[in-house]
Amino acid sequence: MSTAGKVLVVLVMLVMVGWIVLISAVTQLNENYGEIVAQNDKKLEALSEDVAKTTRDIAATIEKANREQADMIRDLREVQARIVAFERHQSAAIESLTRLKFQVTSYESGLQTALKALETRKAEEAQANETLAKKKDEIQKAKEVNADLRDQLAKLQDEFKQLLSENRNELSAPKSGAAPRSSRAGRAVPSL
Repeated sequence: MSTAGKVLVVLVMLVMVGWIVLISAVTQLNENYGEIVAQNDKKLEALSEDVAKTTRDIAATIEKANREQADMIRDLREVQARIVAFERHQSAAIESLTRLKFQVTSYESGLQTALKALETRKAEEAQANETLAKKKDEIQKAKEVNADLRDQLAKLQDEFKQLLSENRNELSAPKSGAAPRSSRAGRAVPSL
């Protein structure tokens, strides 16, 4: 064999050994990568399960949050409805209170007017009683004067009747030469 053939054989042998080392290294790497891929697959499955669980948890949390938000909105609407009802009630109470204050003011004004009218009526009554007492005194005095005048009238009527009867007697008596005597002579005529 020629030297070139020997060199070529040695080179092929060396390349073969290199290829065997390379193939064994590649095989070793494939085994290592296979284990790493298997581990990564397990990790991927675990992560996928975690993602699915987390997704379910997130969905449950979102659903729970939505329910709580709906409950909160419902409670808020109920509170708002109560507030509106309370404000209506408060407005009605304020209106009623204002109406009652106006009525109280009106009644107080009416009471003051009535009290003034009562004072006026009492003053008028006192004045009327005083005037009535004066009139009663005047009537009593007038009755006394009337009684005196009636007594005088009765006396004058009696005197008049007596004089009338005397005058009739004198006229019916026989006429003689002497002048008739007046019974009025010496009598005083009472003054009124």
